[in-house]
Amino acid sequence: MIYSLSNKSNLSSLVETLGTSFKYPILYKPRLKIEGYKEQSLSIITVEEPDLITQGIWGILPHNYEGSWKKFQRLKNTLHVHKNELRNNNLYNEALQKRRCLIIVTGFYAYYLNNNSITNFLIEKDMQKPFYLAGVYNVLEDGFVTCSVINTDADESLDSINNLHKVMPLQIPEIFKAVWLHKKSTIEEIDYILSKPYVTKFNIQEIVSYS
Repeated sequence: MIYSLSNKSNLSSLVETLGTSFKYPILYKPRLKIEGYKEQSLSIITVEEPDLITQGIWGILPHNYEGSWKKFQRLKNTLHVHKNELRNNNLYNEALQKRRCLIIVTGFYAYYLNNNSITNFLIEKDMQKPFYLAGVYNVLEDGFVTCSVINTDADESLDSINNLHKVMPLQIPEIFKAVWLHKKSTIEEIDYILSKPYVTKFNIQEIVSYS
């Protein structure tokens, strides 16, 4: 586990803000904290269905895999992958070329280690607006989708509160949404997006307790 995610938007607000409808609206629930090691689902938009928000289990498994998610995660934690590691593992390399997704969140968590205690920080945008994270996904033999968040190096604005892990999720701005989700986008176009992390202003809130 590196960091947790947050998606506090209600369904109607999410649809209105993103201009995209849900494939399974009954399954959506706002959540202050999403911890991937508990086998959680994320709201995602895939290359296959770029006009719909669907669900993906956080923690990618091999394409057409038939085994247990929990057993696989014990062998290899796949909640996150750094952008520099995408080409070095078949689990991610093929998915980057064929199965990209956008992961919808309103924030993510960072952790600061100070002596013997850890402080949790929730990092969000103004007005707690939803935004997109870069992701890749695979489809299991039974049709379920599993996905990973793509990380990049943390920017300077988070250095003071993110000393436990020096990474952050890679954002995809609206201007690159269509390219990221287009089946015929070239690997050169995708590499360009990965190489130019989107810089944005965050609101940082210390979290004393959460449920």
